[in-house]
Amino acid sequence: MTRDGAAPPRVSAKSELRAHIRSARRALPAAVRAAADRALVAAAVGVVRAAGATSVAAYVPMLSEPGGPQLVSALAEAAPRLLLPVLLDDLDLDWALHDGGFAAGRFGLIEPTGPRLGVDAVATVGLMLLPALAVSRDGVRLGQGGGSYDRVLPRVTAPTIAPLYPGELVVSVPAEPHDRRICGALVGTEPDGYEEPHLHWTKGCAIEHHWHSEQSSANDGG
Repeated sequence: MTRDGAAPPRVSAKSELRAHIRSARRALPAAVRAAADRALVAAAVGVVRAAGATSVAAYVPMLSEPGGPQLVSALAEAAPRLLLPVLLDDLDLDWALHDGGFAAGRFGLIEPTGPRLGVDAVATVGLMLLPALAVSRDGVRLGQGGGSYDRVLPRVTAPTIAPLYPGELVVSVPAEPHDRRICGALVGTEPDGYEEPHLHWTKGCAIEHHWHSEQSSANDGG
């Protein structure tokens, strides 16, 4: 009970999971994070090449987000056309063509300065890499809570994949009616492990895939 006798506000299961993962990410030692990000970037480039995607939508990682500062430049070398998000006033996402320039955006985000292409530009990409705090085996994505990607995902017809740190591909994520499932998670391995990051297809993607990574698939029990 609070001092005025009222019940304390109820913390949702989603909020608890967000807090747990954010805390775990902040606790990663810098050297461990850097090594994990290097491996994830290399794996993400491999996914782009395996897909044969010439147009890719991605994100600019914030502090502690998987991929780190090298993700965008590596993807730009792998894909001739790279689209990056610009947050709009209504929390929807516009998309800009990456031209190497960046500027400060809302809420501490770093945004591209390239030509704006509109919210529907993601319908033309061959692959989307999007941020997530966690992804469930059935494809439910846990985002930061703003709902931006719940608006974006219905416009995307390409495979949608979230890079994650170890432990962030989970059995389940609390789902709500507005949640949009994604196709896969590119999951990093423990720093002392012998395996490279693995691409896990989820059980919640309706897209018929015409290409597959040589990495393990959640649909095959991986």
